[in-house]
Amino acid sequence: MPSNVNFPLAAKRHWRDADLLESNGRAENAGQLYGFTAECGVKTLLIALGYPCNPDGSPLKKKELPPGVPEIRTHIREIVAVIGDIQIYAAGRNGAKYTAMIPKITSFSDWLVEHRYWSDAAIPKSLPTWKAAAQEVMVMLEAASLDGVLI
Repeated sequence: MPSNVNFPLAAKRHWRDADLLESNGRAENAGQLYGFTAECGVKTLLIALGYPCNPDGSPLKKKELPPGVPEIRTHIREIVAVIGDIQIYAAGRNGAKYTAMIPKITSFSDWLVEHRYWSDAAIPKSLPTWKAAAQEVMVMLEAASLDGVLI
């Protein structure tokens, strides 16, 4: 059975939809999608570098991972919390060039998946920094694709 999980396509879809929402005055939902863009992009890179996955293409859970492999099954804020470990993992697999291309990824430290439930006024006004970080991820994915890292 083919996998339904496709992080590269999801990253592109979330990016396009975020831009569409932002251009139509829907900054709060655009911010959510910029976070999903970054999450899917980081997962795309790590999986291309050999990150262990389930048969459906989703990353393994923490309890299933070999020692020293950071968990990436979570959303972007949790990924940011282990970005140092992710950089070490990627560097050990010739991926340091790509993680170096996303220095703004830490901008998602105030992003929460739970924002989807919050009032508009309560959501951080971080859209410009989230968008810039997501854009870096998209540029990184394009570079990795051109280099043949992404298939």
